[in-house]
Amino acid sequence: MDKITTTIKRVWLREIAADRKRVEYRENKAVLDSPTLPRAHSILALRLINGMHAKAPEITVVVRHVCKNSRLGRFELVLSRIVEVKYWSLKLELPAKPS
Repeated sequence: MDKITTTIKRVWLREIAADRKRVEYRENKAVLDSPTLPRAHSILALRLINGMHAKAPEITVVVRHVCKNSRLGRFELVLSRIVEVKYWSLKLELPAKPS
């Protein structure tokens, strides 16, 4: 499974973790260009981190489909299921206390 790691604002991480946001928008950059786009039978994992420190809240989701919107100059990543959540409380919708 190919994996792309990038940062995300906390409000959007909260919405994805709560399963209210199913499409993530990213600028048209080389990292998402055709060699890394999911093929018909390949899976892409998207790791989203809120912050730069070691215990920053993060979530990893499976990308079901990627569309390139040339008019707006961005990619639309259709999210499937959540694979992993770290340092985030799904119940409280806040960063989890480090233990």
